[in-house]
Amino acid sequence: MIEFNDTIDYKEFWFDGEKYVELQKNQILDRMVNTAWRLYLEIWWNILKDTGAQRILPWYSIDSMKKIFSSNELKDKIEILYCINSEDIIQNKKVEWSNLELWEYIEHKLMVIERTFWVKPVIVITNIDVWNMFDLILNFERKFQKKQYRVFERYKISWYPYNLKSMLSEDWFGADDHIPLFKNLVLVTWFWSNNGKFSTCLWQIYLDNEIWIRAGYAKFQTLPVWNFPINHPINIVCQCYCLDSDYELILDTLHKKTYNQDAISINKDLESFEILQWFAKQAVNHKNYIIKYNSAIDACINCTWMCISNEDIVVKSCLQEIQTIKDLYQKMWKTDLVDKCNELYDLAKQRKK
Repeated sequence: MIEFNDTIDYKEFWFDGEKYVELQKNQILDRMVNTAWRLYLEIWWNILKDTGAQRILPWYSIDSMKKIFSSNELKDKIEILYCINSEDIIQNKKVEWSNLELWEYIEHKLMVIERTFWVKPVIVITNIDVWNMFDLILNFERKFQKKQYRVFERYKISWYPYNLKSMLSEDWFGADDHIPLFKNLVLVTWFWSNNGKFSTCLWQIYLDNEIWIRAGYAKFQTLPVWNFPINHPINIVCQCYCLDSDYELILDTLHKKTYNQDAISINKDLESFEILQWFAKQAVNHKNYIIKYNSAIDACINCTWMCISNEDIVVKSCLQEIQTIKDLYQKMWKTDLVDKCNELYDLAKQRKK
C-alpha cells in the first residue's frame, strides 16, 4: 500500500520535470524583472518536497523547489519568511504525522530548510492578540532567538478581511514590525493553513513602499492545473486533498470575463485576489506589476500543464492517488470523507474510459 508521504519510482517519462523547473524558474525571473526590485513569492508547505505532485506526475522531481531556488540565477537572491499563527502556539497544535512538540517540529523544519537552501529563515508570528496568553508567545520567541533566529511579530486585525480600510492604518499594518530584508526574492511559506502568509506579503509590500522600495507579489503553484476542467482527474485529486479543509476548487469567473477562457482556482485564492486588487489600487505605485493582474490565475506562477506529455498515464496515477488519500482518511476514521473520495474516484474513472 502506498502511504501519503511516499514517492513512486516511475520508469516511464510522462511528465517533463526538467522543463517544469526551467519554466517555473524563468517565470519567477520575469516577475522579478517586472517588479523592479523585490518579489514576495507565496509558497505552500511543499517548499521542501511535494510528494503528492510526484505521485501523480510521473518524473516530477520532489526536489523541484531545490533545483529552482538553488539554481545559479536565484541562489544568491533569496530570503525566506516562515509564518506561524500565534493560535497554533497557544494551543500547542499537534502535527498528526509527528510525535514532536510543536516547537520541536518547527525547529526541525527550519533546520531542513536552512540546509536545503543555505538561508536561515526569518520567523514571523502572525495574528497575535497581546491580551491572549502573550507570555506563551514570548516564550516561544525566546526559544528560537536563542538559536539565532530572527523573530518578528504581526498583530491581529479585527474583522480581517472585511475591514480592508483599517489594514493600511497606523493601528494595523503600521503597527507591525517591518522586517529588514536585503535580497530581491522573498519566499513566504508556512507551518500550517491560515498562517497569514498572504497578509504578510501585503504587509511587507506596504511597508517597503513606504520607504521607496518597489515590491510586488506572486504565488508559486504546481496544482491544481488551472486550464484543465474542474473534473479532470488531476483536479479531482486536488479536491480530495481539500476535503479535510475549507479549501475547494471553483471556476475563476474573473479570468473567464477578462480572457474568455475557462479556468479554475482555489476559493481562498479568489478571496485573496479581491483583497490584492483593492490593496494594489490603494497602496502601491500605478506602475507596480500587480496592478496588471486581472485574475487570481495571473497572480500565480503555474506551468504544470505545459509539461504533461502523456495525459492517459497521468490519469492512471491520479486514480491511484485518490485511493491513497482515501486510505489516509480511513486511518483517521473520517468515514464521510472516505465516502466523498469514493464519489470522486467514480467521477475520475469516467475520464479514463
